[in-house]
Amino acid sequence: LSACRPERACCVSPHAWLHLTNGAHLKHRRLANMSAASATTAHATAACAAVRVRTAARHGLFRGTSGGMRRSRGRPTRRGDSFSPPPPRAVSSTDVTVPAVESSVKMVDIETMVGAVFPSNLRCALRVNVPVVESADAVAAGRSLSTYMRLPVDQYVGIDLPMGAAMRRVQDDKDLFQLEIPGLKFLSLEVKPVVRVRVRLVKDGETVSTWTGQSGFPGGKTPEWRQDELARIDKKTKELAELKNVCEDEDVTQTPEECDALDGVEDGSKDDDDAIEITKPVSEIPKPTPTGRPEREDVVLQGPCVLIEAVSCRLEGKVVEELGVNDLFVFRGTTCFRWNSAGDSTMAAELRRTGPGGEDESSSGHANAKIVGKVKPGQACISGWADIGVGVDPPGPFALLPRSVAEKVGDVVMRTTLKALQSVFLKGLGEDYKKWASDENYRAAREVAAKEAAAAANL
Repeated sequence: LSACRPERACCVSPHAWLHLTNGAHLKHRRLANMSAASATTAHATAACAAVRVRTAARHGLFRGTSGGMRRSRGRPTRRGDSFSPPPPRAVSSTDVTVPAVESSVKMVDIETMVGAVFPSNLRCALRVNVPVVESADAVAAGRSLSTYMRLPVDQYVGIDLPMGAAMRRVQDDKDLFQLEIPGLKFLSLEVKPVVRVRVRLVKDGETVSTWTGQSGFPGGKTPEWRQDELARIDKKTKELAELKNVCEDEDVTQTPEECDALDGVEDGSKDDDDAIEITKPVSEIPKPTPTGRPEREDVVLQGPCVLIEAVSCRLEGKVVEELGVNDLFVFRGTTCFRWNSAGDSTMAAELRRTGPGGEDESSSGHANAKIVGKVKPGQACISGWADIGVGVDPPGPFALLPRSVAEKVGDVVMRTTLKALQSVFLKGLGEDYKKWASDENYRAAREVAAKEAAAAANL
């Protein structure tokens, strides 16, 4: 029972609890696709976690109420989890637009979560290269790959995606699109991630600052910031110790009002003697911010490139709301598309994520990121760099998994999903360019479709 700490007990409905405990028996099978070393560790850990969950339930460590999930004080209530993909299935992503507000489940505004650090953190960095057929005739006619990539983004975001995913325009915002990936699973929890992203063209010479999860200080906090935090915690500890001494001193004729808070419980309840009504919660010493994994908010990217940045997110699913998952995670992500083309000066240039003259990332995690696809020197191509992060405060039984195992499994599953999405999207983008460069009717039809989509989105 060492992992079943009472302060991490949670309250879930009987349906959600049955779903999770049944899923615990199947964890080892879903982890079988990991590498041999990771699978061995995860198999043993998941089996032990299942025993802990059932034992904890028998000993009453998980208390069921109708009030949702109870979290211990002092822990961040943020958002996140990772997923494993179902079999790929391509669908059209250009059918409809979505309203600015279309669900009772609130989107989590990522900007408001900047600076939050979570107990568990998932990371994924990936580069995908796709060769593109760029004919000399198309370049001479002004229809080079560089011209195509500089088109208004609404003219080429409607590329088919695998796994039942779809990207659709959000009403009333010309640069905002909604990506939905249905039916993904993390262990026994099935979810549908919904991420709103801003898609824009960063022009030649223009610079932007973006988030990355592949470099920086742990949790994005500098050593100086953490020293200041420890100093604040130490000060608070001493203040509470001094107050407790005064409150317990029998020679003191009049105790401060703050003494009530030391022994207080939740609002509206009474103390052990049932004589004094307590209106303040128990005073607590703040806990140090979790260490986290490296991240930064100030990596400079230089154009030209197409930049996709996550701005808000939510998770939908049968058990998601019962577990309160949307109060426990945050999603961060940037994707950058660059190209080599005979239509501009990029053909001979060495493509890198931050662009020409951008920051050197040779010592960051991007230097060791997995690369999918090869391109010959002098060949036109599209390259995409994805940089994804999820911060997680694991709910209920998921908190029993060791952090290292949960992060390793999450990283693998997230990379698998991202690889499928980005590879298919960029290949589709290359095929779309080929058709756009050679078919006048198709170019005209795309412009008409883009205008109709803009009208449907009230733009």
